[in-house]
Amino acid sequence: MTTPTTTENTTDTRRGLRVTGVLAASALALTACSGVVDDAGDGEAVTLTLATAATAGTPNAAVQDLFLDRLEEASDGRIEIDRTAPESLCEATEIVECLRDGRADIGVTVPDYTPQYFPTLSVSGIPFQGQNSQAITQTLYDIHRDYEPAVARMDDQGLHYVSAWPVGRLLFGAQEPIESAEDLNELRIRASGPTIQRILQDSGANITALSASETYEAVERGIVDSVGAAVDFAVNYRLMELLPYWTDPGVGQYSTFGMWLSKDAYDTLDPELQTIVDEVAQDLNEGSAVDAFNEAASGQCDELAGESRVEMLDEWDEADREAWAAEVEESGRDAWIATANEHGMDDPEALLEEYEAGLEQYQDADYEDATLTCVRNFAN
Repeated sequence: MTTPTTTENTTDTRRGLRVTGVLAASALALTACSGVVDDAGDGEAVTLTLATAATAGTPNAAVQDLFLDRLEEASDGRIEIDRTAPESLCEATEIVECLRDGRADIGVTVPDYTPQYFPTLSVSGIPFQGQNSQAITQTLYDIHRDYEPAVARMDDQGLHYVSAWPVGRLLFGAQEPIESAEDLNELRIRASGPTIQRILQDSGANITALSASETYEAVERGIVDSVGAAVDFAVNYRLMELLPYWTDPGVGQYSTFGMWLSKDAYDTLDPELQTIVDEVAQDLNEGSAVDAFNEAASGQCDELAGESRVEMLDEWDEADREAWAAEVEESGRDAWIATANEHGMDDPEALLEEYEAGLEQYQDADYEDATLTCVRNFAN
């Protein structure tokens, strides 16, 4: 196949890895199908193409950029990142396919947009179960590093796991206050994630599944009149301009952003670079991802508080929160198990046990939730 050339200000979208520097001329022998360098030997520099759904300025972009910066730094420039603009190379819902077919080497998006690939990550969407983002991030990392069925599933999908971190606490944004589960009945709401969607449907809501970038227009056009989403929907995606009432129902963390290398890209790296990727990923999962997320998220409260069209940002009363939690405790677990079975996962109950054991192991992980702090300080 012909190797495309590039010109200034044009994004090079060659599949797979691209050799740079003085070795470029000799190393541009690409495989006929995938375009991946045949042999990235010791000392060669490689460029990894990023496809991302993380909008600049969001906490998720902060985590992504931390990982990419540290890769380039730790490799002394041997790893370079072609940082394409969000959704310019692939739409958010297609990024995993871009990794699988070789258009990108690193992908960052919401796993719940393509839940058929990620039942091992959607387990984090069981409502009221996960409140500590660090415990969730570390547990998911351990599972995808040590629990063989999860490792095998990533391999089968052609992906090398880097990290998955919670997108932030679930908030409801609406035209009118949502104060209890009763207010969800007949609500037209945007929500993402198979488990929370089922729980909301069971509470009488009418669900529309939309990506983050599609949601503003859907609210503006009246396709939905409310959202279930993290605080960056209010701030970075500007839903605070349209929806004046925001509340935290106590669900906690309900979905993740994920980051992967394509397996072909990772396997082509020489052992030294593979070690660098894995060590930077380990540090990310052991705390730096959540630190970067929280640092960026802490600034969102000031923007939300300064928006004159926002009438309310609060949390449900304890009695309403506990009543809904009790109502969905078992159905949430059952909903995830049903979804995992639908997506061909063997023995999802065993993975759920691994996940719950991890949350217990890391329950004391140092963590302060920036969103919850924002909610509780909003009226002060």
